[in-house]
Amino acid sequence: MMKPLFLFYCAILVGLTTISGLLLLLYHCAPVLYYLCTGILLGSVGYCVVLYLVPKSRVSGNGKAVFITGCDSGFGFGLAKRLDSLGFTVFAGCLLADSGGEGSKKLRAECSSRLSTVQIDVTDDGQVQAAVRQVRDSLPTGSEGEYYETKRQLRIYALVNNAGVWQPGEIEWVSMAAYRRVMEVNAFGTVRVTKAFLPLIRRTKGRVVNVTSAVGLHATPAASAYCMTKAAVEFFSDALRHEMHKWGVKVVIVQPGNFAQSTDIILPTVFNKYTEDMQNNMEGVVMEDYGMEYFDFKMEQLRVEGEDEANDPTDVIKAMLDAVTLTTPSHRYLVGSSFEDYVTWMWLGYFPTWWTDLAERTENEGDPKPAMLKN
Repeated sequence: MMKPLFLFYCAILVGLTTISGLLLLLYHCAPVLYYLCTGILLGSVGYCVVLYLVPKSRVSGNGKAVFITGCDSGFGFGLAKRLDSLGFTVFAGCLLADSGGEGSKKLRAECSSRLSTVQIDVTDDGQVQAAVRQVRDSLPTGSEGEYYETKRQLRIYALVNNAGVWQPGEIEWVSMAAYRRVMEVNAFGTVRVTKAFLPLIRRTKGRVVNVTSAVGLHATPAASAYCMTKAAVEFFSDALRHEMHKWGVKVVIVQPGNFAQSTDIILPTVFNKYTEDMQNNMEGVVMEDYGMEYFDFKMEQLRVEGEDEANDPTDVIKAMLDAVTLTTPSHRYLVGSSFEDYVTWMWLGYFPTWWTDLAERTENEGDPKPAMLKN
């Protein structure tokens, strides 16, 4: 089966061959059009190269505050440290800030006095409102309702919705309670925090950065709960971008590819807890039809696949940093853990469904089958 990367190279080769053939035909049949098309083509390529190479304008962190969720570890932790080093006032939202979490301790110890950790569970209305009050009380009087140009005034500049949880397992294995939990954190948590902070962001013409996932674009098997929440945030972000345009607020999406190892969502203890919960809550008929052999095989397969993913969050943090600091950021940043990973996610949506179905399904001839299918 042809991999997306090979298809990408084939498409480039076919495209270049077609363009060369057309230009050669024009050279012999219509020289004027040949020179015109060649000039346009070279000019377009040169323009793209210049746009890529020219240094991009960034905002100064002086006088700007950023609130980030999910800073206990992973992307949020790295972004908080990076923004603090650039002079931003950072409010690092942590789930375990008030209960002695290691992430919040390290942030307070390793960052400047401009960084404050904030206790926040994005599923708790009370904690979200308390976080808003903590941020608002740190701003100068009047800065909530006015847009300040002077660098001496602190203003809320950006909100980064990064907090998220994972849930492995085939659809029949995952309980409704687990579906609700993942949706409550990843989707409704993003909506809840965004709605709470929007008055502050809107009045200062700031920006909202939502971290989704490449699986929010193309669903993968045995991860339906996570995929559907990220797809929901994708559409929420698009709608928010349209609505906030009149206010001058930018809305940016960051879509990491295979970076599970660079976060804590797939730690062995966490993964084992997911596995145990699914076993304990699975209906008897479902367990009987699938069988423990198939269940254990698929869960081990998911664990190994997770261990093979990238463990360096640098590229994702860089994209998040661009989303926060660039004067004119892109609407979305797709970040692959490798060139092949990037190409795979970028091109999947353009392939025929029959091809992507075969590419996503991982069953091999000798793999264990569900118990019922053996009979």
